[in-house]
Amino acid sequence: MKKIWKRSAGIVLAAALSLTFVLSSGNVVMAEEGDASGGEEEVLGAGSYKVGDIIKFGHYEQDGNTANGKEEIEWQVIKAEGGRVLVLSKYILDCKTYHDTSGAVTWETSALRKWLNNDFKNAAFTSAEQSIIPTVTLVNKDNAYYGTPGGKDTKDQVFCLSTDEVEELIGYNVYDDKDMEGASHKLLAQVTRYAISRGSTEEEIGEGSYEYMLKDEGYPRDVIGLRTSNWWLRSPGMKPDWACQVNYFGHAGPGISIWCDNSFEIGMSVRPALYINVYPESIKLDKTSADLYYGDSLKLSATVKPSDVMDKTVTWTSNYPDVATVDGSGTVKATGKRSGIATITAKTVNGLTAKCEVTVYADNNPSNIFADIKYGNWKYDAAKSVYDKGYMTGKGMLGDRIIFSPDTDINRSQFVVALYSMDGKPSVSYKQKFSDVSSKDWYASAVTWASERGIVAGNPDGSFGVNGKATREQLALMFYKYAMYKNYDISVSPSTTLDGFTDAAKVDSWAVTAVKWAVERGIISGKGNEKDGYRIDPTKGATRIECAAMMNKFDSVYSDVKLVLEAEEEPLALPMEEIEDVSIPDEEMEEDVIPEEEPEDIADDANEITEEDEEEPSEESNMEE
Repeated sequence: MKKIWKRSAGIVLAAALSLTFVLSSGNVVMAEEGDASGGEEEVLGAGSYKVGDIIKFGHYEQDGNTANGKEEIEWQVIKAEGGRVLVLSKYILDCKTYHDTSGAVTWETSALRKWLNNDFKNAAFTSAEQSIIPTVTLVNKDNAYYGTPGGKDTKDQVFCLSTDEVEELIGYNVYDDKDMEGASHKLLAQVTRYAISRGSTEEEIGEGSYEYMLKDEGYPRDVIGLRTSNWWLRSPGMKPDWACQVNYFGHAGPGISIWCDNSFEIGMSVRPALYINVYPESIKLDKTSADLYYGDSLKLSATVKPSDVMDKTVTWTSNYPDVATVDGSGTVKATGKRSGIATITAKTVNGLTAKCEVTVYADNNPSNIFADIKYGNWKYDAAKSVYDKGYMTGKGMLGDRIIFSPDTDINRSQFVVALYSMDGKPSVSYKQKFSDVSSKDWYASAVTWASERGIVAGNPDGSFGVNGKATREQLALMFYKYAMYKNYDISVSPSTTLDGFTDAAKVDSWAVTAVKWAVERGIISGKGNEKDGYRIDPTKGATRIECAAMMNKFDSVYSDVKLVLEAEEEPLALPMEEIEDVSIPDEEMEEDVIPEEEPEDIADDANEITEEDEEEPSEESNMEE
């Protein structure tokens, strides 16, 4: 690369009487946890820092007006590694000799090192800020050009850069490999008014002194007018009582040095460097798994290490809020909407995560066979009854308990399977009738059975609508057809009306007779209360627990009924044209919140979760009966 200066006998005058000498270098090779501990308020917020970013950290007098207090220190990131950054002050902050007496000196024994790690540190940083400045081990190499001893390694919080670090982390526009000297406009820094008042030499980069740098050293024109100064590096210089520097033209290297005691009365300045523990290196939760019951809460605690980091912020999320939520403090709550496994994740600002799997059950009663229904209420009794009879099974397992999904809508294929099970699952031969039902489908036999017996007829487009919602009026009609197929009494008293329901007019004409039959026998008892009125909710999707309650009531109504045919006689199939089958309604009525004490087919609609739209939180199979 292009040579910058020609050296002679140790001292060479560069432009504007800037002295240049040779030095040795040292590098930061490892970090150790600082002695200071945290415990005070957090100092700064952290983002995703990268080289070149500016961080405001600490306060130091800079404008020369002590009456208005200290100004924020701006630091330029010159290295980002792991959870920390290495920063160099953006401005030249003060004037200080490398050492306070003449004679041999190294960074280890220098007055500058002592001042930076005591007076400067205490003046610039609060105890909380000092706690996130790690103590690092500095390797102080011999001078690479002259071989001047660099002294012992040191442990410091605040320090000056070495020549190696300048070359590696900041770099040069041009460099003379032979004489080990380089130049870079990136080494130039504005000197503060306070540093000038303390003795720093102020130099202005002007047109005359700038011309050769613009041409030969690649400096941009926008540095013209910058008021700068020389600043110390910690590496040893040409002799044991010299140290390296960056001169005010931005020249540095093992060949650029000056007397440590400032014998020429040239105001040498200081640009401190330090590491800041920005990001955590690890995060750990006090629990990795936990069991909760509906309504219960759990407080999780996150430990972020190291403790002396700039930003220990933790964000909390739950992958299944319907199962368990988590707030900003780590408090987990079982919502009571459904059971399952929710993964609670704690995340640091730099993306480290820790997880806790929270398994939520309805209650802790050992007699409860269901994971998602509380023991002893009407929902439990209804689900247990149809489960024991084999009419309806679960939707997977959570631990050793059955997931029943009581408040999930039941679809058409699932309900037909339940009716088929109610009839004892008689043997049938599959016949292709519906476009969306194949012989391999788990509901194929049930749909074939229901179709052959006139219980269902399908949709005008030739489909059965296997995933379509089964509305409450559809369930009434299919129960009605099933009773007719079984030759049960399906008569309806002329005095039976739907006048007692506020939404009677919303019952479709094809379902009126079936709904009246269901109401007369108590299979449908309605939703709502006496004050606001009772509703049929005919076009509302029926939930699994509503279906279970209806099946149990159906069994109760017809348990002792006299059959029209003898028990051994094969039931007759209904003519397809006798009662029209239903197609899927286009609109779904708005739900009302149902009191918990309402009996039979009444479900807690406020917590209803549509099966087609929501994924089950557990990893077990979702397949219906």
